[in-house]
Amino acid sequence: MHELTVAKALFDLALRAAEQEGAERVLEVRVAVGELSLVNHEQLAFWFREFSRGTLLEGAELVIEWVPGEVSCPSCGYRGPLSLVDDPAYHLLLPTLRCPRCGSVVRVVRGRDCLLKSLRILKRASRPEEGAHGRG
Repeated sequence: MHELTVAKALFDLALRAAEQEGAERVLEVRVAVGELSLVNHEQLAFWFREFSRGTLLEGAELVIEWVPGEVSCPSCGYRGPLSLVDDPAYHLLLPTLRCPRCGSVVRVVRGRDCLLKSLRILKRASRPEEGAHGRG
């Protein structure tokens, strides 16, 4: 249920931003999901749609940009991608990430985040301020 939590956080951010911008409707929500976040894109999209029902985000296209993982090794200096095995156990326990070159424990440089990148919105028509027209 990791995706449920991520989808709720992204939904809350998108809704708040859309409301602050005076959106009538949200047309597109663009997010970046890191490879090492272990977020399933299909499940994320499902939960995002569920949270969006009955809100100004309902019907918005969710565009998910994939961000590749990158690690650095303090032992041998390797910096680059990591080979991941999609083992169901990793959804319960986080694996120890090892350097593909020397086998040492590595530090994640990128690819662990889930970010709201942008919204495409339809804004409400602005109304003239009361009293904006001069009085005779």
